[in-house]
Amino acid sequence: MTDVLRGTDFVARLPEHACAAREEAILAAVHAGHLAPVCWVPVHSQLGERRATFLVSADALRIGDAEDSVRINASARTAQRIADLLECAMLTTRLCDLVWEQASVRIPPCIGAPDAAMANTSRMLEHHRRVEERVAGRTGLIENVGKHWVLTNRLADHPDRAANYGWFDPGAAHKDGQQTLWQPLGLAHNPDHVDYSQVVRLVRRRCTVDDEERDLLEVMTDPALAGLVSSEGPLRVLRLPGVPEEAWLAVRLQERAEVVASK
Repeated sequence: MTDVLRGTDFVARLPEHACAAREEAILAAVHAGHLAPVCWVPVHSQLGERRATFLVSADALRIGDAEDSVRINASARTAQRIADLLECAMLTTRLCDLVWEQASVRIPPCIGAPDAAMANTSRMLEHHRRVEERVAGRTGLIENVGKHWVLTNRLADHPDRAANYGWFDPGAAHKDGQQTLWQPLGLAHNPDHVDYSQVVRLVRRRCTVDDEERDLLEVMTDPALAGLVSSEGPLRVLRLPGVPEEAWLAVRLQERAEVVASK
């Protein structure tokens, strides 16, 4: 049985400044099972006659338990490693758009000062509490819980970058496709950047297309299906460049594929 870890206690033990040790502590907490219960919510997509359902975390991932947990900030590198642990993938801009469109709880983005302290642990906690105030106890699919690290083909030409997207707001200064938001798809940060706004929201690898179970990565690369999950055609970048896939993950996913094929 996993020992209970209170989110506020965990955050209090983290270094105040962003650093590799803080990222490793967050990853270790996830590996040890200290994520607060995650509600995976169906998000639906349609492309012509094709229909798909993706399971996305209803909220940003939180460290702690059901009574005391904190939304974590993490680098894109750490987000990818967490995705691997949970058999998930990072979002795409298309999935982010669908989350916003289908969210049952919509709140304005909690925008803070872009200053030298924006990556500090105290700012992580401050942002979490501001989101909590605006959510006000409501449950369901929630947005805006922060900005998201996303997959995009643009990373193929910029493997030293990470892509972020989000903070939907009708009054925002930017338009990206059909969405008005404060953070259009951008590659300004490297894979180790972190700040108070960058939370971790993931999508499960297992999804359904036309009521059949599929691997999300297969859907992302299929020319006939990619539009269900991508706004830029078939994806060539399925994980953050520079973050190697752990050997155990390939074995686990192969075993899962064999089970699905045998059904």
